[in-house]
Amino acid sequence: MNEWLYPKAVEAVERACALFLSGELSACDLQAALYKAEQEILAYEERWLRSLLCDAENRIEEITYTESSERHSTLIILVVHQLLESMQRGHSLHAQ
Repeated sequence: MNEWLYPKAVEAVERACALFLSGELSACDLQAALYKAEQEILAYEERWLRSLLCDAENRIEEITYTESSERHSTLIILVVHQLLESMQRGHSLHAQ
């Protein structure tokens, strides 16, 4: 298995992450994009991806409500980078 089972959902996540990192998308809209992609992923084989998206979405929510607003952007950027790295690492592991 070399391809994603849900390539459109993955592309939407990657696009939303890129837009957030470039300052063109709000944290709220990023969260919505992650949630939408998470809901599209139904296959048992990619439950790890659904879990990853859910965790990232929840971390953004937590940051929004527990951290000072000055730190939101910095902390959410870390979440986005970790999500993208984990997606690539996970895809490599599960593609074998």
